[in-house]
Amino acid sequence: MSREALTTIVSRALSDQEYRSLLLSDPDAALEGYELSESEEKMLRNLKADAFDEMTMDLEARQSKSGFLGSLSLMGGKDTVDMDSVLNLMMNKYGPSGS
Repeated sequence: MSREALTTIVSRALSDQEYRSLLLSDPDAALEGYELSESEEKMLRNLKADAFDEMTMDLEARQSKSGFLGSLSLMGGKDTVDMDSVLNLMMNKYGPSGS
């Protein structure tokens, strides 16, 4: 599994609306040049249009429940987020065994 490539793609999709649109509309072009496992590629190709909004809300809910102080702003890039948490959430929710 190429965690580094997946991290790059997800980070870029969260912070760059244009790339996110490309990933959702033309995954071949968006994923070109990245080395991904079959399951990672399948997950990224099967994302729904609202997947990143849902993921952001899920992360905000998790942060709120854990007592995290301050607001989470993935889209604005103002706060840092543990990418392992982001990737685990994405794989659990949208991966082969997810919905």
